[in-house]
Amino acid sequence: MSTAHFQQLYEQADDPWQVRQRWYEQRKRSLLLASLPAPRYRHIFEPACGNGELTAALSERADRITASDVSPAAVALTRRRITTVNARQVATVEVQCQHLPGEWPSEQFDLIVISEMAYYLPPADLPLLLERCLRTLAPGGAVVLCHWRRPFADRLLDTDAIHAAFNASPALHRIVNHQEADFLLDVWSNNPHSVAQHEGISP
Repeated sequence: MSTAHFQQLYEQADDPWQVRQRWYEQRKRSLLLASLPAPRYRHIFEPACGNGELTAALSERADRITASDVSPAAVALTRRRITTVNARQVATVEVQCQHLPGEWPSEQFDLIVISEMAYYLPPADLPLLLERCLRTLAPGGAVVLCHWRRPFADRLLDTDAIHAAFNASPALHRIVNHQEADFLLDVWSNNPHSVAQHEGISP
């Protein structure tokens, strides 16, 4: 999808997918947050941040967040949304305008959250997306993918195929797999231990 398409969407409405109002979106966001394997993260990367609703929620569990979107209007909305969070959290968030996966940042992240983004990519970009995640994932870090499963006009990649490509990587170990008719939520880590194993509950 072109930058102009998303720019137009966010210029016409500050919440084009109603991620604030819809219970579906609120519940999905809560499930994603509950699926994170650690209570807090040093540095989170959130590509395709949209209007910043998930960014704001993640900021409560991060020392630092790098968020980005292809649309300058979405970047402005995320920056505005972050100002409604407390002052300490505002200082942790940097929002950039980037065309991903090509303009992927070079830093190391211990959490990468890709939500409702990868199905817009042309098929040739899926291996690059995976490579960028693997290259910038810190030791013990986690990658989250969450995507709508049903057909829609702008889709270029199938959700199940996207998640299957990540699951096939020998460098990643799936620690969460949540499937519904509407969406798919997966979490992988480059550390094979479960949350219970990290806490010494399970051998």
